[in-house]
Amino acid sequence: MATLSFWRGYSTFALLLLLPVTGMAMTCKTQGAGEAAIYADLSSTVAIPATLPDGRAAWRSERHHLVVECSRERFGPAEDVVLYLNPDKQRIGEGIRAGITLNGVDYVHGSGPVATQHVLPACMEGVGNGPACPKAVFNLLFSVFIEKFGPTPPSGVASDLLDYRVFQIDSAQGMNPLPDNNLNYIINSLSGLRFVACNAELRVLPETVEFGIVPIQNVRAGEVATVRQFALATSRTCDSPYSLNARFTPVSGKLLGDVLVPVGNDSIGIRITRAPAHRPIRFNEPFHLIDLPDETYSGTTDFNAELVWQTRTPVAGPFSAQVMVDLFYK
Repeated sequence: MATLSFWRGYSTFALLLLLPVTGMAMTCKTQGAGEAAIYADLSSTVAIPATLPDGRAAWRSERHHLVVECSRERFGPAEDVVLYLNPDKQRIGEGIRAGITLNGVDYVHGSGPVATQHVLPACMEGVGNGPACPKAVFNLLFSVFIEKFGPTPPSGVASDLLDYRVFQIDSAQGMNPLPDNNLNYIINSLSGLRFVACNAELRVLPETVEFGIVPIQNVRAGEVATVRQFALATSRTCDSPYSLNARFTPVSGKLLGDVLVPVGNDSIGIRITRAPAHRPIRFNEPFHLIDLPDETYSGTTDFNAELVWQTRTPVAGPFSAQVMVDLFYK
């Protein structure tokens, strides 16, 4: 049987020893543009349910992609490139904290330097000045999140900051104290963060999508073999209005673009589309699900699970995949 399952989803004398300076601080900026600061907005208000457990993400950004170039001005040993979270050691607000997701792992302030798995190569003394020293160029793929953490403020206002420096890219040996020398990622307009009285309940109807027996005939790669419908039903019990974003995250299988290929049978792939327009929903990326305004306490959004042939010569046999559904509040 072919299925797609969902999960619901810290006096004396002193001897001063002077050591020779072996190198200048690491400098990291965007490649090409040479930017030292990247600014991003929350883009809208973010509703945080007061009933959300501590440590649960209330908002996640889209996945960001930066091409980073790190260099040095003088000779020195090899240095690991790391991210320093909240380099200003600033309190972001009440009842919340921020973090980043890197290589599939969530990190929050207090985690210590976050390794990028990249190294600025050593530069020998005889090489000369900075331009002759080797550089480190790498892709940084990350997203930012804000999670519920700590007591909810009585005012309902989570933050009044105009901006918050999420991280600085620098050497594992310490942060460069000079301004505008190392890349910082900054989010603006945190005043849009607010608490609401309750969270939303989510139901997947049905929780398991059964595709049944799929005939192998007139097969063409890229064509849809069969379609099954399912829905996400959401509801709230309080008077706080908000909108909901959702995200489909694969638990098993591998992604090929917007298609999830099940483990054990790569003849077929599963694509989720918005019904009735059959507009593809990309896995791992948040999308607008539904609005729950003042007097609307529940709603249902329809989707299609499409089976897409991946080859002209499919192999017969069962297959299954699992997908987790996350909700985010606006």
